[in-house]
Amino acid sequence: MRLFQWLRGSSGFRSGGLRSWGLEILGFGLLLAFLILALSLDWHHSLPGFGGAADGVAGSGAAQQAHADHAGHDHSDHDHSDHDHAGHDHAGHEEADSIELSDQARRSLQLETAVAQLGTFVRRLSVPATIVDWPGRTHVNIAAPLTGTVTSLHVSSGETIASGAPLYTLRLTHQDLVQTQSNFLQMLGRADVEQREVERLSEVAESGAIARKSLLERQYELDKLQAGLRAERESLMLHGLSEAQVDQIERTRRLIREVTVYAPVLHDDRSLHDDAVSGPLSPSSPLSPSGPLAPSRDALPRDAPQPVQQIDFTAPPELESHEHREHIEAQFVVAELAARRGQSVSAGETLVVLANYETLLAEGLAFQQDAETLTAAARNDWPVQAVLEGVDKQPVVLNDLAIAFVAGEVQQNSRALPFYVPLENEVVQQEQRGEERYVVWRFKPGQRLRLRVPIEQTSDVFVLPVDAIASEGLERYVFIENGDHFDRRPVHIVARDQLSVAVANDGSLLPGETVAISGAHQLQMALKNKAGGGVDPHAGHNH
Repeated sequence: MRLFQWLRGSSGFRSGGLRSWGLEILGFGLLLAFLILALSLDWHHSLPGFGGAADGVAGSGAAQQAHADHAGHDHSDHDHSDHDHAGHDHAGHEEADSIELSDQARRSLQLETAVAQLGTFVRRLSVPATIVDWPGRTHVNIAAPLTGTVTSLHVSSGETIASGAPLYTLRLTHQDLVQTQSNFLQMLGRADVEQREVERLSEVAESGAIARKSLLERQYELDKLQAGLRAERESLMLHGLSEAQVDQIERTRRLIREVTVYAPVLHDDRSLHDDAVSGPLSPSSPLSPSGPLAPSRDALPRDAPQPVQQIDFTAPPELESHEHREHIEAQFVVAELAARRGQSVSAGETLVVLANYETLLAEGLAFQQDAETLTAAARNDWPVQAVLEGVDKQPVVLNDLAIAFVAGEVQQNSRALPFYVPLENEVVQQEQRGEERYVVWRFKPGQRLRLRVPIEQTSDVFVLPVDAIASEGLERYVFIENGDHFDRRPVHIVARDQLSVAVANDGSLLPGETVAISGAHQLQMALKNKAGGGVDPHAGHNH
């Protein structure tokens, strides 16, 4: 208000001329500046963040009091020895070349260890290979022994059967075979009559009632019939019947109408048992004259009709001791079933193909310049290794194999030299479905692998898996177990192949030390991350 009155009073002063006017403007500006400054100070103290000097002093006093209290805090009571570093006792190794692993880390890495021992490293030639059938052993063709019609099948494709299992039944239809059997039976009957007549005349001739000439004529006739029987027997066997079957016809005096073919029995040399040339029948054989199928000849009426019968190709009879060879109870897979019910087949036609996978071959393909190495390995029986891909692509190694033979020629297209290694197979799974049994073999034809043939050897070295070696530049390292730590140690590699390395016995690695034989690369990466400024376990803990 005073400022307004002063402005009114100064209006008369403006009439004092130009000079008076200038002084008036200068005074007005000074007053206006003072007014603006006063208003700005009042607005500044009215803001919420500035609650006045009392609050500011109070806050400063509280801060000073807290600081004073903290200054009175005795740090001597704060014993930092609570942080136990005993578990970090790195005595015996350098911190830069050592890494600590917990039990969980070991399990996550699937870390394996082994005690280092001196041995002999064998450098090997590694070649690709494929599992193949053993020619002449793996597959067995079962042909129709006689001409006829298939009436029943006892197996299915893919089924596993044992030696002696029935395969199929065949009804004979070959007219010539039927006629030959009839002739054989007729001659048997005539021979029986002549035999009885000779026996009767022998008693009469001894009394002198008849001349011995009549007896001799009957004996000659009997000899001719027996010669004819021997010829008929040979004819029947040429038609496809076995000696046991011919004996069965002679014993029972019945024609053969049907035959059942069985899975073959193998000898110990893997050859098939041939029942057509077998020795005398044993008393326990179902085809022997004393067996359950053998009626007494005297029990049959002499004038009784001769009906037809069914006969089985049963398991071959046992041989006499001087001809006996050990039999093998083989397992066969029905690889091919070409027969159909009601199918007419000819003698010699293949109806069933059986496969015995108990022994297979690994066919390796080497370069022709490796022929001398392969020949030396086969001649000296050097142990060959087979490497297959296992679960999770981990290699599975088969040791102590031997080369069976080296091929006599180089393949024309690939220019590779084949050689063969036997593999003893094993059943890994079997399943029974009703009366049928199915099995899964470990090795299968067509399966791929690698064969490793010895070339040279190095003695007095440490033989370790390739996963036990870590690389960094030109250096090679192993990790030695030291309590809950693994110490990195440089070593000298003198030889290596795809699976193993030979570490020099120069003192860098000592016998009896425990070495990590897997996960060396992961340990190396963890050690590098640690040296490169990894997270400090004490970060954020201020003393």
